[in-house]
Amino acid sequence: MKILKILIIVFITFFIASFGYFKKDAIACELIGVTHFNEVSPDFYIDQSIDTSKQVELSHAVESAFKRVSDIYGTPTSNPRIIATAETKYAKFGFNPTGMQNSGLFRECIFLGPKGLSTNVIAHELVHAEVRHRTNLFVELTQLPAWFIEGTGIKADYRKPFLSKNINVTNDDVAKIKSVFYLSDFPNTNVKYYQASLIALEPMNPKDMYSGLERLNNGEQFEDVFNEFF
Repeated sequence: MKILKILIIVFITFFIASFGYFKKDAIACELIGVTHFNEVSPDFYIDQSIDTSKQVELSHAVESAFKRVSDIYGTPTSNPRIIATAETKYAKFGFNPTGMQNSGLFRECIFLGPKGLSTNVIAHELVHAEVRHRTNLFVELTQLPAWFIEGTGIKADYRKPFLSKNINVTNDDVAKIKSVFYLSDFPNTNVKYYQASLIALEPMNPKDMYSGLERLNNGEQFEDVFNEFF
């Protein structure tokens, strides 16, 4: 009996430690209010590395990003928590120095680093938040290919490499990226594959994305809902 109790305690400890490691971003999102980050408007947190003038610029960038996503896809409903810093030190904890979007325990979350305090990056991450907000976990894991997730984000991202005049990818490049399903397999250090994802997305009317995601949630298959890709 004593050995069983010890094994149970070890298992619970291991589970909690594993959860904390693999979901540290979700935990950070939910607990940000008890840290040194300040909530300057509802669900918008910054630290002391962002001074008053930068805060004003960043607030305008967030507003512009929401408008851009609305113009492209329609009005977002995800209302993610946005956490921003101009510090580089958080990279050692696994946080992207540009920007990253993750699902928290109770909400969608966007982390912005010193390279991502711009309308382009915020709009990109907002789309990721919206896609995840509108789909359940099962759909996300079994129906949404990596190129679709990244391509929809890039469509709202007007950084120089993603402008049409700067994109030169082949049909083979597009076919190659469309063969990648899992985000863990997406070559995220190569700009060409982000460009190819954007080109792969071209057949879709962006105004149809939200209704398409709803159909996926209702049990339809990606190939049937977004048949223009095939």
